[in-house]
Amino acid sequence: MEKIQLISAQDKVEKISKFILWGLIGLSIVIVLLFCLIGFDNLYEENPKFYDPQLTDLLICWTYFLIAAAAVSTVGAVIYGFISGGNKSKNEDKGLLGKTGIIAWGTFIASLVIGAVVGFAGKDETLLINGKDWNDPTDIIMTDTSMISILVLTVVTIIATVYSMITNKK
Repeated sequence: MEKIQLISAQDKVEKISKFILWGLIGLSIVIVLLFCLIGFDNLYEENPKFYDPQLTDLLICWTYFLIAAAAVSTVGAVIYGFISGGNKSKNEDKGLLGKTGIIAWGTFIASLVIGAVVGFAGKDETLLINGKDWNDPTDIIMTDTSMISILVLTVVTIIATVYSMITNKK
């Protein structure tokens, strides 16, 4: 009888987490649309060649919130896994699911390497930021590495999320 209650509690947690995930995805889409549609075509006063979107702060704050939520949920999941003893089933380590850690770390390292290569290739570039030339090679390499990494990891995360939602057999 306890096993049935445990399974139903896990199902409830799974349903709640799916609901929260879909809500966050929907809210993210709305925020990106607002960013793109409201004041996106305003020209930057100091340099009219660039645009000055009005909702940049909202997009940055939302990104910080998502990063913090991911960090908290990751730490919480690790702590819960240690407390509960892991609860590994016999089928858990088979197939793609058993290689998730390798895929995640491999993607992360590959994105950093690709970003660093792109950064080193463009280290002699000069960027105009807030009306000032910005041409420190170290800063440009770090920026390129970070931006390429963010893009690669975002695409892989979206693919993994969609894949996990589509292939759910429940």
